[in-house]
Amino acid sequence: MRGKNAAINLIFYVVYEILVFALGIIFPRLIIGAYGSEFNGLTSTITRALSLINLVQAGAIGAASYQMFGPVAKNDYDTQSAIIYSSKRFYNRIVLVYLFIAIGIGIFYSFRLESDNLSFFTIFLSFFILTINGALALRLNSICDIYITSHQKKYLLIISMIANLFVYYGLLSIILILRLNFLTIYFAYLFGGLANVALNLFFYKRMTKGKIANQPSNKNFVIPDRKTLMLTSIGSEIVTLSPTIIISTFLGLTLTSVFSIYAVIFTSMKTVINSIQLSIAPIFGNVTKTSDEKKIYQVYDLIELITISIGSILAACVGFLIIPFVTLYTKNITDANYVYPVLGVFISVYVLLFTFRSSFSYVPNVYGLFKKLCIITLSSGGVGVIISVLCSLLWGMPYVMIGLLFNQLACSVATLIISKKDIAWFSIKKLIIRSSFMCVITFVGNTLSFTFLTFISDWMTWLLFAALAFAICALLVLLYCVLFERQQLKSLIPYVKSFVKHK
Repeated sequence: MRGKNAAINLIFYVVYEILVFALGIIFPRLIIGAYGSEFNGLTSTITRALSLINLVQAGAIGAASYQMFGPVAKNDYDTQSAIIYSSKRFYNRIVLVYLFIAIGIGIFYSFRLESDNLSFFTIFLSFFILTINGALALRLNSICDIYITSHQKKYLLIISMIANLFVYYGLLSIILILRLNFLTIYFAYLFGGLANVALNLFFYKRMTKGKIANQPSNKNFVIPDRKTLMLTSIGSEIVTLSPTIIISTFLGLTLTSVFSIYAVIFTSMKTVINSIQLSIAPIFGNVTKTSDEKKIYQVYDLIELITISIGSILAACVGFLIIPFVTLYTKNITDANYVYPVLGVFISVYVLLFTFRSSFSYVPNVYGLFKKLCIITLSSGGVGVIISVLCSLLWGMPYVMIGLLFNQLACSVATLIISKKDIAWFSIKKLIIRSSFMCVITFVGNTLSFTFLTFISDWMTWLLFAALAFAICALLVLLYCVLFERQQLKSLIPYVKSFVKHK
């Protein structure tokens, strides 16, 4: 049953991410065409500003879900009830803090972003609607997430998120066709969130069926590492969220809209790499509990190779294709210039650094080095935000990415030092060689982009070049593996079979 659930989880996750990417590409362009870049920038600013609370939610859910695994395996419903009870109390407090902070942010941005096209009332009401949506999700979805995830039925949560997408984008389509007031877009967002909450509650009640007591015997149950994981979650992603906030605060909503198009690209690439980690990293976690150090390193070595191989293809293709894509995507938009080649280079370098970090960042987590990682992510995140602010003010919008690049590099170096020091089998020899290859192929992709840019004048040509770029990069990666990673290629086949059986 566990293997079946894991396979279903992965399938639904992939479907969901494909929908998110496709709809996230199509509809911003339609919003810009219907209402202008400034309104699209406002939407991006609000969602980014309020999404910080999701990081708090994710950290707390992760800690509670981890504590639930044992009681779920033992059918210990009393402890499960205590964890749910403790989580409800926690989220009751967090929701109040969230509402207070979100309304304060809404008032600040209502004054800050007010213009001839956007009144104070319009901006504040937009914030308020999405704040209510966030509060409902935080209070109700979180409890459902903890219970459903611990029972390895994540696909139920993904079904709810897919329903959210269909409701929101279905209503958004009607709004765009009828050219209704811009504020109705946020009501569509709210209705999508309500559909998500309603389905999650349905699944939760159907699964619990009276098993979870409202008044458990242990009302003082403490969930360990919750604060540490929350802070780590915030620190790891706050720099990713910060560019939109920085640009809208200091440079204006039009440039925020410009950046949001590029953000969709690197966010999608991160999702692909993360999904790979979610699929294959559990093998590593299992091996660390059952095998010797030699076996552990062999599994890690393969995961590292797979991650960097796929990341090399993605980083090179992004470097080659992103500027032609943005040029075609924003064609005929006259209220802003969306083509920033320097920003395109920064995005491909970010994908490269994120891949490099992802290839080993999960290792110290498996070994429980949470506090050390928390210090790293918070310190590098804070410095990264400061760098982004200074660079964007000094040199312009594209250079807001420098803070993100610093954060990825600093976290990578610090995590490598910790892993090398505290984990006996950990080695970086092959990592250096593999990363060097990834740098070379990414550099080539960026360089060729400027050569072939004038040849890509329509979408069919772009798709042709995209297919060729992907095929060539894949062949180069395969050639590298045949020449330098032949033993790992031979070892990969039985591990894939083992992974399928494990699922």
